[in-house]
Amino acid sequence: MRFSLILILSIAALSSFSQEINKILPAQGIYNGAKTIENDLIHTQLELKPDWGKQYLFGKATITFKPHFYAQNKLKLDAKGFDIQEVILKNKALTYTYDKRVLTINLGQNFTRRDTLTIQIVYVAKPNELPIGGSAAITADKGLYFINPQGTDLDKPQQIWTQGETEANSCWFPTIDSPNQKMTQEIFLTVDNKFTTLSNGKLISSKQNADGTRTDYWKQSKLSSPYLTMIAVGDFKKVTDPSYKDFEVSYYVEPKFEKFAFNIFGRTPEMIVFFEKLLGVKFQWEKYAQIAVRDYVSGAMENTTATIHGDFIQKDNHQLVDDNDDGVIAHELFHHWFGDLVTCESWANLPLNEAFADYAEYLWAEHKYGKDEGELVANIALNQYLDEAKEKREPLIRFRYLDKEDMFDSHSYAKGGRILHLLRKQVDDEAFFESLKLYLNQHAFKNAEIEDLRIAFENVTGEDLNWFFDQWFLKAGHPELQVSHSFENGKLKLNVKQTQDTTYSTIYRLPMKVLVKTENEQFTKEILVEKSNQTFEILVKSSPKMVLLDPENIFVGKIEHQKSQDELIYQYYNAEGIATKLNVLETLTYIPEDDTTFYNPPAEKNIRRLLIDATKDKFWRIRQFAVQKLFDYDGDEFLEVEKALQYRVIHDERSYVRADAILAMKGFLNSQNDKLFRDALTDSSYTVQAAAIEALLASHPSDAIEIALKFDTSTNPNIFASVANYFAEEASPLRYDWFINHLTKMKGNDLYQVLGIFGTYLVKSSTEIQLKSLPLLSQIAKNDTQWYVRFAGMQTLSLIEENREVKRLMKEIIAVERDERLQKIYKQFNNL
Repeated sequence: MRFSLILILSIAALSSFSQEINKILPAQGIYNGAKTIENDLIHTQLELKPDWGKQYLFGKATITFKPHFYAQNKLKLDAKGFDIQEVILKNKALTYTYDKRVLTINLGQNFTRRDTLTIQIVYVAKPNELPIGGSAAITADKGLYFINPQGTDLDKPQQIWTQGETEANSCWFPTIDSPNQKMTQEIFLTVDNKFTTLSNGKLISSKQNADGTRTDYWKQSKLSSPYLTMIAVGDFKKVTDPSYKDFEVSYYVEPKFEKFAFNIFGRTPEMIVFFEKLLGVKFQWEKYAQIAVRDYVSGAMENTTATIHGDFIQKDNHQLVDDNDDGVIAHELFHHWFGDLVTCESWANLPLNEAFADYAEYLWAEHKYGKDEGELVANIALNQYLDEAKEKREPLIRFRYLDKEDMFDSHSYAKGGRILHLLRKQVDDEAFFESLKLYLNQHAFKNAEIEDLRIAFENVTGEDLNWFFDQWFLKAGHPELQVSHSFENGKLKLNVKQTQDTTYSTIYRLPMKVLVKTENEQFTKEILVEKSNQTFEILVKSSPKMVLLDPENIFVGKIEHQKSQDELIYQYYNAEGIATKLNVLETLTYIPEDDTTFYNPPAEKNIRRLLIDATKDKFWRIRQFAVQKLFDYDGDEFLEVEKALQYRVIHDERSYVRADAILAMKGFLNSQNDKLFRDALTDSSYTVQAAAIEALLASHPSDAIEIALKFDTSTNPNIFASVANYFAEEASPLRYDWFINHLTKMKGNDLYQVLGIFGTYLVKSSTEIQLKSLPLLSQIAKNDTQWYVRFAGMQTLSLIEENREVKRLMKEIIAVERDERLQKIYKQFNNL
């Protein structure tokens, strides 16, 4: 499972509306261990037929199982919200009890672990009648989703798809919905002949039926956990990759994206080969398919042999100019080793799935795009975790979570991936990958817990690694170091203090490196930080010009090293690693939130010179950061700054840098820049086009309306936002229908991001226009499938809540909202 950074940003934006006290201490829920195994699933056969009109799934499940160890006279199956019509064993109806959550079947006698039984259950799944649940990572948990079931939305295809993690597949078939179960499976899926289907394993046959339907038979012959079972139905175009011969690799997309499928997914075969070689373990499954679906409730999901992606992954070539989605593709593929082949035995051990998948994003980026790109992925992950750590600090392996969905956070993902890299550096590359190979081979098609990973590493290295796993996987928090250095009489004194709160954390054992550079020498010294306060003495021939702790940027935590401006600038020019350079730039340009002096770092000559040089850095993210810090610059050496930004607009190979350079100059009003912006209207990147539109319209040229109208039919969200901002400021009632037509076609994060612009338009508009908008905003705030989009609808309404009718509507929305997250937020709307 990969939740998207876009969604994380959306959720972070809600934090300002929460007045709850941040909980830094670990959660103290009940103990959540692995589910007790009373019976073992062996095989599940499903015969399924969806009813689009009722949004039901008619099913017949044939389940083969056996008692695990102790004799059993009952079988308990998770089955959420079903109508149970029949339960049969050996042609005999069985008695059962059912509370709409668990189906308890009376087997009629005791059976032992030497007995194998097969039962049949005829049922109807009704996912839309289930209570609403979900989490930040997985925004709904009803398991089975009908998209545009009546076909009434002409801008959206009819689709059915499933999302099983964590325990939602039991919303559409009866099973023991726990990660510590494994089964083989067969699925017979009957659909209208016009639709394409996808499921786990191989498509064995397709049978045409007399009633115009077709039954597709999918079979997976290797063991996999129930939450990894999937089906998808819809108008998809299947594109098989001819470049891979060992097994079928295929991509399922909407018809209009068929011609872009290889550009979107085409590096998948190369990833498979890379990961196989790296791990020394072959891809173990019958095929590998990827499918893009509408209105998906997460980022992506690693269903065995059939990964589901949200439709964000469908991009045309203009969008792919900006970036591809290799990170999420690599993430879900790597799960087929870590998560699918070897599965965490309980959700408390989720990092055994997600930390590895997160680390795969780094591994692929470094391999395919170079060291700097890999380091950027790592740096983003570290900062993502550190941001989350401001609000909560949990052990990676945690048994006392309040809700299993809480495990899907930046601890399990981002911090976990960084700790795996730290472990790799601790034992060296050869031992790291040899240990992973042992772990995978020993636990293939089985379950594992964190001790299994530790033991594999200890067996390979011969080292006791309890200290490492204890402090990094089983303790909350992270090390926070305060560092200072001084030089006297040929000795460099480096003082390191661990300042983290040790109430729930620990004093860490930290093998670290120090890079020292003087006028005539450069060397690296290894030190062991293991006390709360230590001073290290290092012999040097002359006064150091640079002292850099953790030069490889592998540290998982925070380092505050006291340095002068001159030392930081020297470090930028002489240290390697983009994380180090970014840290220097961030430090030198940082402005405290409570600053009242209107301090502008680029106004300082040394910092300005550094930023100008940084616009020429070989790595795009450094250039982009520097460009952003020169936004709307107005000071000494203005012409040199302007020239540097103009060069980026014309020559930079990265579209994000070109776009930000345009935005940085949008306040520089002259004919030369006007021409640059107009030329950029035809850039190959939508992002650059959108920036050019925004910059041009900000200067209110005589042909502003012509520019806006030239792009007002674009469905690209960035271009729409640029045009919408202009129309919002204009606030003409003639633009109302334009806004409505676009907003009704938008969804998910795109809709979330632009509703605020519509709010600006409404605030400036008449009461009549505001009232006309209420049906759309009501629909969004009440019925959108994504909870954060519903919140955005409510937030937009709050901008015009002076109106009595708006207040009434907001009260109505609050009354019908069933999502607990939003209920908590809505309690703060006290003035309604």
